[in-house]
Amino acid sequence: MTMSCILALEENPEDVYLETTSVLLKLVDNVIKNPSNPKYRSIKLGSPTVSNKLIPVVGAMECLFEMGFQEGEDSLVLPGNVSLENLKHIRDEISTRRSTYKKIPATSSAPSDVSPSSSATSTSNPIVQKKITRPKKTFLERVASHSRAVLRYEEKELQSKALALIPLKDFQIAAENNMRKLQKSIKSGLTSEKEVDIQELILMELLSWFKNSFFCWVASPQCVSCKGTTKFIGHDYSYAAEGEVYRTEVYSCKMCHKKVLFPRYNDPEKLLETRKGRCGEWANCFTLMCRALGWEARYIADETDHVWTEVYSGTRRRWLHCDPCENVCDCPLLYEIGWGKKLSYVMAYSRDEVQDVTWRYSCRHQKVLSRRTECTESDLLATIMQLRQERQQDMSDARKLYLNKRLVAELVEFLTPRQPTEAEKKGRTSGSLAWRLARGETDVSQKCVDPFTWKPTQSEIKAGKMHIRYSTSRNKYVRSVGLEEIEGWENGTFQMKSVFRKEEKDWKMAYLATTEGSDEGTIMWKFDFTDSGTVVDSVCIQCSTWLRDTGRVLLKLCAGDTCALVPGDGKVFETSDFRGCSKLEFSAHLRVGIGDGGWQHAQLFRQNTGENEDYPLDIIIRLKKCL
Repeated sequence: MTMSCILALEENPEDVYLETTSVLLKLVDNVIKNPSNPKYRSIKLGSPTVSNKLIPVVGAMECLFEMGFQEGEDSLVLPGNVSLENLKHIRDEISTRRSTYKKIPATSSAPSDVSPSSSATSTSNPIVQKKITRPKKTFLERVASHSRAVLRYEEKELQSKALALIPLKDFQIAAENNMRKLQKSIKSGLTSEKEVDIQELILMELLSWFKNSFFCWVASPQCVSCKGTTKFIGHDYSYAAEGEVYRTEVYSCKMCHKKVLFPRYNDPEKLLETRKGRCGEWANCFTLMCRALGWEARYIADETDHVWTEVYSGTRRRWLHCDPCENVCDCPLLYEIGWGKKLSYVMAYSRDEVQDVTWRYSCRHQKVLSRRTECTESDLLATIMQLRQERQQDMSDARKLYLNKRLVAELVEFLTPRQPTEAEKKGRTSGSLAWRLARGETDVSQKCVDPFTWKPTQSEIKAGKMHIRYSTSRNKYVRSVGLEEIEGWENGTFQMKSVFRKEEKDWKMAYLATTEGSDEGTIMWKFDFTDSGTVVDSVCIQCSTWLRDTGRVLLKLCAGDTCALVPGDGKVFETSDFRGCSKLEFSAHLRVGIGDGGWQHAQLFRQNTGENEDYPLDIIIRLKKCL
């Protein structure tokens, strides 16, 4: 039986398949020819070949993981104790199928994330794969199918079952407490925010509860017999006729080798029982719960393999993007910018309408248009209009008028692409790192920022000083001499690793912290006066850190072998120890605390988001002419 990862490679366009398999074979052949050379047993994730030719390609990373490569900090590593026999077997299979490409029909495919899931069963008997022909629906057929499926959310008995599981009173109490805090901040002038609708605060509680307490993510099921880990080997469609099951994934236990079945459920009522799966199941069940609470909600399907929910905000008069897998709200550019998805069609489905909402989720409209090849734009529009007319034919005139006004406002919103926020630049968090890398949905590529070195301008040389300040609330550097501004904290750094800017919308605070899942993070700012005819006379630094429990931040100012520790208490630190130096490096080393929220225990430059005139990082370097 051909491995699913190898079959998945063949789902790519011909030129991509041939190029990717060529790269894979070359990497593997290097290992086979030089088995003891560590150079060939490590694959840098940031290299152009990997980031451009492997990570974005369906099946490529899965093949490497099946060969035995494991996750390193910034690379994939083949441990020395891993047998090369499995690697050779996969290599030969890829080579054989490549030589007869287009002549071998695929009989199974890699597990998809979108279809709705959930319980696993184990059996010692081999599964006989039924060769069932399942022609893939066209895009417009899928649109019509989704449009019908969401009507299930409108069944009153099903809504009652969902509502009974939601701890609504707890959500209301928490939301009211947060509302009082916000009102207090508004009255005291600590924030410029306006009051939000209580529904939005309850929505935040629902998202957090759904991810952290109610639903469970399953990449591969655990073996029921020995509790061992499993690997995907194929599909069994023999259960599809049962209605609740869309398809069944078949896994093999790596320890006892028993078969493990993982049914993918698409019935939201069944998901209230199983409470597990991937994004299809999550969005399916979450959308039902939103409708059970009486909210206007839409099921959102992205043709590049992800689904989520939208909830209409009456206060904001617009739809809010809600992804229960990620526990995020109102970050629609997350997928294109943070995950690196190449979007084409993103469709919204509700009891009232079908709508093409692609433009909310992209700031690169021209590139998206070039990828929309499933049908003509006129055919898509005709389908949407027909489905909308069918859905609204029995509505009152008042309801139709309301929906039309809301639609016009939404279409106006789509006209102007907006710039991504810091929250939308983060990679995917749901699923293991291996799974996210295989899908190309981490922020690995986003960390490749060009190193920046601060050099004195002519105005600064004339003034005899460099004065650099950073505002976390505005996320900008400001050069006081000349008033030049640089947008984005990372764009003023020479080096950075495992650090991001966090903005807490509830507490109205912003700060730099270590990325979740990392033990430590580092940042370095570099200053170079070599070609300016000046050297350092004195340095004055004022910066702030915020620590909790065992979190630690170490701040250092260095020139060659000379270093000085800089306090992070917000007080002015001044030194002349670097007089005569032509280069300086200011660095911050963050060490996380203990516990699930340990990444928040070491913070740099914490600042209220309403404070636009203060600068939690303030550096003044006085200059003198070279002798």
